[in-house]
Formats: sequence, structure tokens, C-alpha cells
Amino acid sequence: MGRKVINIISTVFLVLLVLVVILLFVIRASGNSPSIFGYQVYRVSSGSMEPTLMKGDVIVDKKVPAEEIKKNDIVTYKALSGEMAGEMITHRVVEEPVNNNGTYIFQTRGDLDGAALDDKITYEQIQGKYQYKVPVIDKLYSFFFTPYGLISFIFIIVALFGYEMISLLMAYRSLDEKDDDYYEPKPKKKSKKRK
Repeated sequence: MGRKVINIISTVFLVLLVLVVILLFVIRASGNSPSIFGYQVYRVSSGSMEPTLMKGDVIVDKKVPAEEIKKNDIVTYKALSGEMAGEMITHRVVEEPVNNNGTYIFQTRGDLDGAALDDKITYEQIQGKYQYKVPVIDKLYSFFFTPYGLISFIFIIVALFGYEMISLLMAYRSLDEKDDDYYEPKPKKKSKKRK
């Protein structure tokens, strides 16, 4: 019973670890953010939002209607011009949005002291509205992209896989003849009748 519980826990842990690392690699490699039920995960890449958000923080945004974005909300948007063109930027809306015949215009800026106003953006550029910071994940994210992190990940995978293989071998060896008979019954010998 105890061994089965350990096997289940180690398998679940292995699957979750692999999924988290794959997700982090996809985010890093593609520059895109996966969306789950309208929520998206981003990593803050600069200090422009300090002290609210620190460089390296992992945040969750949610796609919301334009009407739900107000002054003081934090949004992540795709820059279309300037040196950050094509990059995702997470900044605060610093003025009430303007509805220009159904086209919403937003003015944003970073929280860092002395930050300049950004170019005005439209709702179409906004990827999502900031919901919350995810603790610990930023540390994992940073760690797994170092040489030591990659070696640790490979070691964990090999160790868990090795543990599963050893468990299977031990289970196979513990089969006795009764178990063998269950899977492959041996033919019964015919008894001779006495006259």
C-alpha cells in the first residue's frame, strides 16, 4: 500500500514538473504567452514597474472588455513603435481611457520614478489586465534557465524514471508461481483410474 502511494505521488510530481518546465520553455522560446481560460502568464522583463512589480516577477493577466479597464489598472500590451516595437510591456493606465467612436485609447506609464509617458495605445494592443503575481514561479523560471537548473531538471527526471524502473523490476521478481499460474495456467495432469 505504501509503495503504491509513493509511486502515484512520484508519477504526479514528475508529470507536473515536466509540464511546468515545458510551459516555461515555450514562454521563453516563442515569446508568446499561453492562454488558459482567458488567463495569460507573463514575465516582467524590466524594472520600469518597480516597486509594484520587480524585474523577473511572473504575473497573471486576464483578457477583459475595454470598458473594464480604468485609470490605475495595470495592463500588458504589445508595443507597435519605438525601440520596444513588437515587445510585451506591462505598465499602468495613468489617465481615464478615451472612447473615440468605439475605439478605446489608453495612456500608460511605468511606476518607476521619473518614467516618461508611453505612446498612446488602443484596446487591440492590450493582451490582458493584471490580476496577480505568482510567487516562487519566478525563482523556478530563473533557476531552470541556468546550467545548474538544467542539470538539476535532467537529474530529477532520470532519478524518478530510475525509481519507476526499479519498482517495476522488483514487482516483476516478486511474482511467484501462483501469479504465473493465474496469467498462464498450466495444463492439469490426467489422473489414471484404477480398475
